[in-house]
Amino acid sequence: MDKSKLKILVFGCGAIGSHLTYCLASNKTKIYTICRNEHYKAIKKNGLKLSIFQNDLLKKKTILKDSKNIIFLDNLNKLKGLTFDYIFITIKLKDVKKKLMQKILKFANKDTAFIPPCTELPYWWFTNILKKKEITELDNLYLQRYEKNIIGMTMWLSGKIVKPGETLISHVQRGYPLKEVNNKMKKKANFLRKLLSKKIISPNVKNIYSEIYIKSINSFAFNLVALKTEFTNLKISRSKKTIKLIKNIMNEFETIVKRLNIPIYQTINSRIKQTLLSKNHTMSMLNDYNSGRKVEIMHCWNNLNLLNKAINTKTKLSERTYNLVIKKIKNNAKNIKYF
Repeated sequence: MDKSKLKILVFGCGAIGSHLTYCLASNKTKIYTICRNEHYKAIKKNGLKLSIFQNDLLKKKTILKDSKNIIFLDNLNKLKGLTFDYIFITIKLKDVKKKLMQKILKFANKDTAFIPPCTELPYWWFTNILKKKEITELDNLYLQRYEKNIIGMTMWLSGKIVKPGETLISHVQRGYPLKEVNNKMKKKANFLRKLLSKKIISPNVKNIYSEIYIKSINSFAFNLVALKTEFTNLKISRSKKTIKLIKNIMNEFETIVKRLNIPIYQTINSRIKQTLLSKNHTMSMLNDYNSGRKVEIMHCWNNLNLLNKAINTKTKLSERTYNLVIKKIKNNAKNIKYF
């Protein structure tokens, strides 16, 4: 092995994990991407077929195969005691389990940079914004001892697995904005941004707490309303009533942001417009619902509702809409264990 190369683990080879593997591959890095089941088998046989569109315009088409810079694996045990410079966790929130994270942490050392999921508020957000040392109700406490090693990165692009071995990125919005949580990771964050910027936008974030909050609210509002209406982005963009509901849900939480004195660098209208630029996209949780898979909206709500409890606020419209969606999911999930 070339010891001069930075070792990167991408745990999860969905749309984001596939795209990150492509973006991070270079002569300075060695990427280990963990895939599952039929997706893994198809990749090992024919490579990972990746198509990147900007709506209807094809920008890039490529096939990623095992090479000196990229290795696709289906099991962490095959890593054989490696330690990594960067670890990306790109699986869905519902799949992030304590035992799994304990296995992943075995491949880290004191200098490993972690890039965790960004669709819910992490424990470090609560502890630093609310100045509370123990947030025991959160699901994402697994990185607590590596808090200074975290690079906050949000993921503003639309994509899906078309079929095993084939990934489609339908639209890139803000790309991968990122910033370190602690100065300890500043150099690694700067290198990561520089590396990503060769293939995609990676803005320098002014305030990582604001960035993570905006992304989690954006994801919650759009996925919640998509589940309620069963509208694609195109249908949402054509419905003033639906856009108004999304806007009002976002506004409920933006009131909390103002109360916490967190700066907001994007208006609600600009975020909605930005998300709806991807006309050919269906929100990921609606895709899961339509496919009979577990839906992770409850993870997002439980996380945001904890914020309500912590500072004694209420988001009545969001809660009412959430309860309607959960009732709908339960009524249509007779043979599926969603909870």
